[in-house]
Amino acid sequence: MSTVPGQEHVLKPLLAAAQNGQLTGCYIFEGPEGVGKKETALLIARAAACESEDPKSRPCNACPTCHHMQKGSHPDLVVVGPDADKKTLTISVKSAREVIRQTQLHRYAARRRTFIIDPADKMQPQAANALLKTLEEPPEGTGFILVTHRASSLLPTVLSRSQRVRFRLLPMSTLMHNLEAQGVADPTRIARLADGRPGRAQALLDGELEAMDEARSELLEILAASPKELFDFSKGLKGKSSRIRWQTKVERYLDVIESLLRDATCHAIGKPDYLNSDRLEVIEAWANALYPHGIARLQDDLKKARARLELNVTARLLMEPLLAKLANELGKARMVS
Repeated sequence: MSTVPGQEHVLKPLLAAAQNGQLTGCYIFEGPEGVGKKETALLIARAAACESEDPKSRPCNACPTCHHMQKGSHPDLVVVGPDADKKTLTISVKSAREVIRQTQLHRYAARRRTFIIDPADKMQPQAANALLKTLEEPPEGTGFILVTHRASSLLPTVLSRSQRVRFRLLPMSTLMHNLEAQGVADPTRIARLADGRPGRAQALLDGELEAMDEARSELLEILAASPKELFDFSKGLKGKSSRIRWQTKVERYLDVIESLLRDATCHAIGKPDYLNSDRLEVIEAWANALYPHGIARLQDDLKKARARLELNVTARLLMEPLLAKLANELGKARMVS
């Protein structure tokens, strides 16, 4: 049977409902990023649409419907994401109206048509309001799955019209076992960085780990530089790249800072469970300079920076004060790079 690691508690009843044509009109798949919410949504969509005569074998992964849905080319499986032509990551009213238009058309061939909105928390309030009636009473044979790691940001009217399905983190031991079974070179570090998220673990294996190590080196180098170089670095973060690209880079820097603060805390309290075990000299220097009050202040600044990132603040305005504060808090310890 098809499965998503660690999510058997939600997958089993959902799969049974999909196989037997008993899914409700709208679901919200909520939980941490990288735990398999979208993968589950795609699996349930295939099971609900599969042509197999034996319900228990759905999705059969062999019929034309399963085949085309796996390739992403079936018209009865529609994945809606942020508008590609927008500078900000939003799902607009225009996209919502296009979804409504498509629901009014007859299904092509599948037993059930599914619209997956991912990430649903990127819907503009006007877009969510436009979809309310359709979410509450979708056409026969049509269903919605809203995927989000920030369910609290969805409109109460959307939440009230949906069945909420909560996904959870994978236990560390299970993720470690899976990585070891794949023959991963450093399963412990990958598992710790992934923090119970199989999707994150795969991203790390696919190049994100190298990107994070590079970002860490850049960050430590700029913290050891002059104030002018620090400001020039912040100013040049955006460059000519799109918001999606520079935002990914900024999020990576924030993750690196968070991991180093975490490691500094672990060092200070005598629990050497490090995410950056290859940079022990940096961890020790940060612990000596920051623990405990500096770490608390910087963690608060990190939280504010992430919130500002959601409000579409520019890269420079977000990173410049954070890096200046970090450099000031570190003092001489920032020279360790």
